[in-house]
Amino acid sequence: MWAGSLAGLGAIYFVFGRRPLPADLPPDQTLTGLVGLVPLFVSVILRWLLLPRLTKERAAFGWFILGLALAEACGLLGIFIGGPYRDDIFVLGMLGLAQWVPLFVRRYCAPFTNGSGFRPGRPL
Repeated sequence: MWAGSLAGLGAIYFVFGRRPLPADLPPDQTLTGLVGLVPLFVSVILRWLLLPRLTKERAAFGWFILGLALAEACGLLGIFIGGPYRDDIFVLGMLGLAQWVPLFVRRYCAPFTNGSGFRPGRPL
């Protein structure tokens, strides 16, 4: 899921995000492109403050999906309403997705690696 989100956001950028910007952007619309930073900030908070404290796999997976969605929302908002900050917000969205690399899964899969959990092909 993580790699698919990362690749999907890159594909959307290379299809839709490469079009030229309009030359006459109103000054009040230039700061609108920074709205993508809000979901990115929430995603960072979830990844580094909430996820390490979770002990249940099911709860961690739900927050993982939400964090991925928020980081991807940052990239999408940057592509479609980013204005002059389009490329910068897109790169921040990609970095936001990259921070969710699922290395934390090892902690939840420990019963499967030490031989005490269920493994296919082994009698119960």
